[in-house]
Amino acid sequence: MESYDPEAGWKRDVCNRISSPRSLGNLLASQRDHRSLTIREHGNTNHYRIQESSRGVQSIDVETIEDLFELPCMAERLHEKKPVRKDLYNFARMVMWLPQYQDSDLETIVADLKGVFSRWPWYDEQVTDYQIRYEFSNTIGGDTPLPMNCDNDDMQRYCIGQEQCPYSIWGSLPFPDEMYDQLSGAEGNGNEF
Repeated sequence: MESYDPEAGWKRDVCNRISSPRSLGNLLASQRDHRSLTIREHGNTNHYRIQESSRGVQSIDVETIEDLFELPCMAERLHEKKPVRKDLYNFARMVMWLPQYQDSDLETIVADLKGVFSRWPWYDEQVTDYQIRYEFSNTIGGDTPLPMNCDNDDMQRYCIGQEQCPYSIWGSLPFPDEMYDQLSGAEGNGNEF
């Protein structure tokens, strides 16, 4: 662990929590439900197996909001039918965290999102305007809310299958380290996204 020097704050936080084999075991045990982790209990000893994804995760260069539709779940979710509120807020949260929107004013972001949504028959300007503004005003303890990740149950409705998909929301999009730092703090408090 001493030779590993991660740049992201959330990775440093995880590394700092590992000070002994027991603390590593406790950290792994706390992730018992993760699909990539198998724990075999054998007497007083636990055997941990972390499965590495053979598919890898491809990055997505996001120049415009439309680039988010490279994620198959987002394409399905918005192109096929009117999104439910959770779909809209997750999409808005992804946009909130994109580097090009970090310093943008609310009016610019709302106009850009409305421009994207206006192409579909389900679009209603007043409803969309209200919902987007509501999501942007809905902070959690003053922090920008995090977008849902692929492991969230609500994401499974449109997922093509994580083993078949070359992307991961948190792994493929160019979110800033601050988002992962906030995620690390939220996980430490028992919050789930």
